[in-house]
Amino acid sequence: MELYQKIATSEHLTILTEAERYDPVAVETAKTEIESRNLTEAELHRTKAQITANQEVQNLKVEKRKQREENLKKRAATLWESINPIQNGIQTPEKIIRLTILVFGGLAIYNLYEESWFLLFLLQEGPSDWDISIIEFFLPLLLLPVALFLFWKRYTLGWVLLKLFFTYSAFNSMLLFFMNLGRQPSRIPAMEEIFPTVSPVVYVMTLLFFGSFIYLICKSQVRSIFKVSSLIMLLTLGFTLFASLIFAFSVLG
Repeated sequence: MELYQKIATSEHLTILTEAERYDPVAVETAKTEIESRNLTEAELHRTKAQITANQEVQNLKVEKRKQREENLKKRAATLWESINPIQNGIQTPEKIIRLTILVFGGLAIYNLYEESWFLLFLLQEGPSDWDISIIEFFLPLLLLPVALFLFWKRYTLGWVLLKLFFTYSAFNSMLLFFMNLGRQPSRIPAMEEIFPTVSPVVYVMTLLFFGSFIYLICKSQVRSIFKVSSLIMLLTLGFTLFASLIFAFSVLG
C-alpha cells in the first residue's frame, strides 16, 4: 500500500483509464488511493489533461517510428529495384553498375575490417621491414575502394582500375588453384592454422565470380557510359595479365 501512496496521481488515473490492461487489485487500489487524496475537480481536470497530452505525445512518437520504418522499407525496395540485374528479362547498364558497386563496396569494407590488425602491425613496424610481398597485400586492399569511388563517379579510370582488380583477382584465383591442386594436409596443427588447406572448388568459384563481373562491365552498353573503347578494354586485360605473370614469377622465384 505504501508503494501506491508514492505513485503520482496521473499514474493512478492512467490505471483507472486503462483498467483492462491492469490487474483488478491494482485498479481497485488506485481507485481507493485517488479517493483518499481528496482532490478538487480542478486538480483532477489538470491531471487528466496532462495524461491526455502525454498519450498524444506517445502516439506521435509511435506514428513517427512507424513512418520511419515505412520509409526504410520503401528505400530498401527502391534500392533493390534499382540494382536488381533481372527485370523483365533485361539487364540494364545502370543496374550492372549499381550491383557492382553494392557487391564490391561490401567486400571492400569487409576486407578492410578483416585486415585492420595487420595494417596497424605494418604501420608500427615501418617501411624498412617491408618486402615485395607487401605490394601483393596492399594492392587489392587499396585499389578496390579507389576504383569503386571512381567507378561510381562514372570515370573512365574507375572502369580501368576495377577491370585491373577483377582480372588480377581472377588470375590469382587460377594460379592458387594450380598451386594447391593435389595438395595434402600437412597434419601439423600449427602449419594448418597458418596455411590451411583450401578446396580447389573455392578457387574455381572465386574465378567464376570475378569472371562474371569482368563479363558484365565489359558489355558494350556499360563501356559506353565510361567511354571505354574495345582497344582500351583489350589493353587493360593484356597489361594486367602480363603484370600479374611478372609479379607471380618474382614472388615464386
